[in-house]
Amino acid sequence: MTSYQNKSNWILNATADSLFVVGPPFIILCLIFLFPDYFIAEQDVSPFLWILVVLGVDVSHVYSTLFRTYFEPTTFQKHKTILTLVPALVWVIGILCYSIDSLLFWHILAYLAVFHFIRQQYGFLRIYVQKEERPRWFTRLENTLVYTITVIPVLIWHLSGDRSFVWFVKDDFFIQSFSSAIPLLLVFLFATIGVYAMAELYFCLHQKVYNTAKYLLLTGTFISWYFGIVYFNSDLIFTLFNVICHGVPYIMLIWVYGNKKTNQQKTERAWYSFLFSYKGVIIYVLILLLLAYVEEGFWNALIWNEHTEYFILFRAIPAVSNLHLATFLVPLLSVPQVTHYIIDGFIWKIKDDQFDWKKYILG
Repeated sequence: MTSYQNKSNWILNATADSLFVVGPPFIILCLIFLFPDYFIAEQDVSPFLWILVVLGVDVSHVYSTLFRTYFEPTTFQKHKTILTLVPALVWVIGILCYSIDSLLFWHILAYLAVFHFIRQQYGFLRIYVQKEERPRWFTRLENTLVYTITVIPVLIWHLSGDRSFVWFVKDDFFIQSFSSAIPLLLVFLFATIGVYAMAELYFCLHQKVYNTAKYLLLTGTFISWYFGIVYFNSDLIFTLFNVICHGVPYIMLIWVYGNKKTNQQKTERAWYSFLFSYKGVIIYVLILLLLAYVEEGFWNALIWNEHTEYFILFRAIPAVSNLHLATFLVPLLSVPQVTHYIIDGFIWKIKDDQFDWKKYILG
């Protein structure tokens, strides 16, 4: 009897990836159904959960990019020009957009974020299928699937007009109530899943291979986007799926990159090597939390004036009431986030690093 071979290309190992990359959507969904009185009845994100999830994961993961770029000596020296220009241009363009209309600024930021979130799922998919041998048409079908299970829920969000959550601020999406189109989108969504499942089953039986990591990633992506946006209509549930399922895997990916690089090259500075050793994981996370706390402290003091009880050190900073000053400050405070969106699309395509990240991360 011919045995089936698992072609999973785990980033670190099956246990770590299951916990931190592909596992979060399943864990969150289980918690929702185990404790419906809390998760379904509670519509809003409590201040405590906001600190834990938004600051602790969402904002923190933005700063993990620093360890792949600005804090990584060899990469920064080689790509200093682009790494310096991007934040400057982001601020200037942000000021221009905000000066035209503050909502235009948030429109652009929201759609840039959605694109970034979708592309991350595509990126993880490409990591997990590296050991597979499939024809080009199947790869295209697979790519179509990952875009379908992410884009369709966002389109439904735009057309339903009744979602009780926003991405950043109210009206940052162009919402147009057209609910009659939603059934057609759902048919397309589940039809695409069905076609892909049959094609995958064919190759699984024909080639005697399977890919646990890929199946978990695709299923988890569907859970996160469909249940987080379409099935449930809750700010709390959307935030949990959206933030945790995006931020936690990214933080782990950056750490694994640093860990494998320092283990292979042995040439990075001592502090960098320590952070990306198992002994330094806590310090790595604490640095991200500290940077996130400082950024949110300024946001809270200058712009939002929310959750002030958690930002005692920033209470002396007066809130900005002058529109002209806000035109400069809001884009400035957004620079880390937008730079993360842009740089993330670049850093994994760098071809002349001394460390061949594709060899060690992708396999």
